[in-house]
Amino acid sequence: MHQVVYQYLDNMFKNVKPNKQINPYNPSAYRLGIGKIEYFYYGPGEYDDGEPHYGIGSLHINPEIVDDLRRIIKIRETKVIDIVSDWFSEKFEVDVDEVSLYPNRKTPPVY
Repeated sequence: MHQVVYQYLDNMFKNVKPNKQINPYNPSAYRLGIGKIEYFYYGPGEYDDGEPHYGIGSLHINPEIVDDLRRIIKIRETKVIDIVSDWFSEKFEVDVDEVSLYPNRKTPPVY
């Protein structure tokens, strides 16, 4: 299952060069985008409750990718999201701490 998803994503993003943008207000924070998948790294700091963190990697996946993969291999959405997250983490050598679908779907998916 992983191989099918990895191959699909490799083919989808074969000729796409990652776009990395450093946050001008926080040089330890950046955004890495490859079209329908965006990664945001927030450098070390504090959570809203004042607890320290050592950096957070947040991945935003366009729901179209998830829906396309679910039509191909018929697995649950959370599994597809986990595999896409693993692929991105390995491909770009980043740590993914949280994942979300973005933008929100306008209508529920139909399979």
